[in-house]
Amino acid sequence: MIRPGNKKTIARGRLPPETDYTSYTFSKCEIALHLLCGGVFMAVVSWLFYDSVAAWVLLMPLVILSFKDRGAAECGKRKRKLEVEFRDVILSVSSNLQAGYSVENAFQESYRDTVLLYGNESVMARELRLIFRKLSNNEQIESALANLADRSGVQDIRDFADIFQIAKRGGGDMRGIIANTAEIIGDKQEIRREIETVVSEKRLEQLIMRYIPFVIIFYISLTTKGYFESLYHNIFGWILMTGALAVYAAACRISDKILDIEV
Repeated sequence: MIRPGNKKTIARGRLPPETDYTSYTFSKCEIALHLLCGGVFMAVVSWLFYDSVAAWVLLMPLVILSFKDRGAAECGKRKRKLEVEFRDVILSVSSNLQAGYSVENAFQESYRDTVLLYGNESVMARELRLIFRKLSNNEQIESALANLADRSGVQDIRDFADIFQIAKRGGGDMRGIIANTAEIIGDKQEIRREIETVVSEKRLEQLIMRYIPFVIIFYISLTTKGYFESLYHNIFGWILMTGALAVYAAACRISDKILDIEV
């Protein structure tokens, strides 16, 4: 069992491989679930817009292509989680430095706080164990942080690693640098939370608007039998329905871009 605060025990523990936060690998369960949900959605689209099994077969490759967007979304979630935990880590490191700890020991003590706050298998708990393993192999802490920054894809962590490396080798004010970095990251996260609060209502409206076309078509098909029959079994109808789907997809993409506000 790994005990927080015991550097040697942490270094000897079994560590996971280095995580690349800029890419996402789906598990077999996630792949199966994504294909199932995507297949059901495409079945609904094929029935409402084309009333054709062949259309479902032709639309299924879009589910495969959607793995890219799903992977990007999962990467975004991991990066935001990493950024939140990283900010708390450097806040703890800053407090430990003010208490008189050396830089390495300050990071060591921050591991205890991270485990208590987020758990033993949290993102930064794993990353700190990896850093301690590298330190036990005589690697410099600035090099270990630079490695984390490269894998994270988070600009704030990259900036911190660069400044930390310069200050560590040049004898800069380490306490001030870490405290200022924590404050900057905290301000950005606060702004991000405020933006999320403002756009949350718009996201709900977007979600409702996405499903309204399907509800309307389903309602008309249910209450007025044969209303869309003239569009289902001729080339003109297929072209018209395909054009409507293309406009719908473009509108969804544009609305996602509008609500995706980067800080």
